[in-house]
Amino acid sequence: MLHFRRFVHKGSKYAGLFPVKFFNKKHKIPAHLYAADDQLVEQINNAIEPFMKQTKCDTAVEINPGIGLFTRKLINREDQLRKIVLIEAVDHFMSGLRDLHNLYPERVKVKHGDVLGLWKLMFQDNMDGGTRVADMLSDLPSREFNEEPIALLFGAVGCYNFFKHLINSIVFQNGLLSWGRFEMYLAVPPPIYIHLTCSREIGYMLYRSSSMLFQMMFEYRFIARLPREQFLPNQRKTSATKGSKLYKVESINPEYLYLVRIVPRRNFYDLCPINDLQALWYFVKQNCISRRNRIIPNLEKWVPGCGPRLIINSASSESLHPLYPDENISDLPHYSTRCTTMSNEDFFPRMNIFTEFGDLSPSQMLTLFTQFRHWPEYSESSFLASLENTLLKMEASADESGIGITEEDDVPSETALGELNEFENEPTKRNRKSAKSN
Repeated sequence: MLHFRRFVHKGSKYAGLFPVKFFNKKHKIPAHLYAADDQLVEQINNAIEPFMKQTKCDTAVEINPGIGLFTRKLINREDQLRKIVLIEAVDHFMSGLRDLHNLYPERVKVKHGDVLGLWKLMFQDNMDGGTRVADMLSDLPSREFNEEPIALLFGAVGCYNFFKHLINSIVFQNGLLSWGRFEMYLAVPPPIYIHLTCSREIGYMLYRSSSMLFQMMFEYRFIARLPREQFLPNQRKTSATKGSKLYKVESINPEYLYLVRIVPRRNFYDLCPINDLQALWYFVKQNCISRRNRIIPNLEKWVPGCGPRLIINSASSESLHPLYPDENISDLPHYSTRCTTMSNEDFFPRMNIFTEFGDLSPSQMLTLFTQFRHWPEYSESSFLASLENTLLKMEASADESGIGITEEDDVPSETALGELNEFENEPTKRNRKSAKSN
């Protein structure tokens, strides 16, 4: 049984400042999470201090600051932070946040909006030519992707869709990361972080296309465990069936959120040019539809006869190195991998006809795409026609995750990751059939 020792209750110090509904335990995994304890914000502030000493950013963005407990820690960094942008999704907190703006009119800016639902605002903007996203981010500077981060981003994120948006923002050059890179400090539920940072050793139920793409595009570092009981809304007790495919992940640290640092890789466009980003995204998503997909038979559907050149590849492979040598491996969450350098010359050793896409590391998948992209047959292959057809379908879809590219077991696994909240979609017939067969 997964459980929490205690919750923030209605008689706590700040209870009267939060909506009453935040204290019931009917929530599954809330998308918007709020710091509700002085000790919690002190722990966060102390944990990020070594990174704050190194950063060059003078602008901070806080997602859903709520009653402003952590905001005051940011305000106290007056020698470092020139501007603090607060973006709040819940009306209840707006009056108190505007009071902060009135106290610090030059430093603190307040916006009413939902950063975690940014992908929906983008769709609305595309439909009616609106400027919702631009208005929400109007107080932020804009820089090239290979320059210094434009801002620090703080918040607690309980929904997987936000991380899909980060990936797609790089791929499609829109949304949050189209302004430039952010240096993000986020509190996230353990299953989401493990899903994004796991290795192939965990099994393909959790190691999916999103895991590969996230690790290709982002540097990530685990910082600390934060007590879930000190966040609101309260979360109901949940149970995981022992022996289920996701039990080993759902049962890891349910009483905590993970404080992590996430930054887009500065050199990613050197590894994959901007013009090839959508092709890389589709290559990974399409080839990871099933865990049983074998590399050579799949690629030969697009480039007939390509198998021998993959088997006989004689190019030397580039070694990867941990990005944070000072990291204490014993402190890392179970199943999470260390962040490493990334390469498009990291070849899978001894590839054969039975090698599956699930056998590849993110770096090896990027290398395989780079090989595929530079074959002379690429420009005439059916891969490009398939990609174009998918992108055309996506133009009419509100879901930027990619219509028609649902991975095997996608719905069961992402329900466990908390993706299906108030905006969840009904499982498709194909997904239900796939889930039963596994």
